[in-house]
Amino acid sequence: MSKYSEEFKLKIVKEHKETHIGAKSLQKKYGVYHSQIEQWIAQYKLNGKFTEPTRHFSGEFKLKVLNYQQEHHLSDPETALIFGITNQGTICAWRKKYITGGTEALFQKQGRRSKMQKKSLIPNKPREEWTKDEELAYLRMENDFLKKYLALVQEDDKKKQQQTKDREQSMLSEN
Repeated sequence: MSKYSEEFKLKIVKEHKETHIGAKSLQKKYGVYHSQIEQWIAQYKLNGKFTEPTRHFSGEFKLKVLNYQQEHHLSDPETALIFGITNQGTICAWRKKYITGGTEALFQKQGRRSKMQKKSLIPNKPREEWTKDEELAYLRMENDFLKKYLALVQEDDKKKQQQTKDREQSMLSEN
């Protein structure tokens, strides 16, 4: 359900078409952002109707949109108009996800995390009372954590070394 009714949007678009009043003037008259009015005008010109907001897009659809945009050298607003995406920033967010996380990032589920706590691997009793299975599960978890921590520390060290090298090279090239 959109914030503005279909009749209201149509009234503004028709007024623009008939009187050639700009979106900024219509913004002052109706109290709707001119960018929103421009989007309605473009949607109506292209489709003869207004696009309703969509909340969920599949990973395949996101990838299709980004590929189409790249192939046809389109801006985010142009691409959003063609694919009926009401928020132009959505495409920019998909692109950022794709650049940082690859194709897999586009297929990740969105939403809030569950408030239910996951079952802890650490038993809620003194360590002396742990069974062998409980102790083994804890030690595996601790080992995995330490491996991930060590990998992050090493990655951070590599970045710092690279930054130092880059600084040294830039200083040498300046001299």
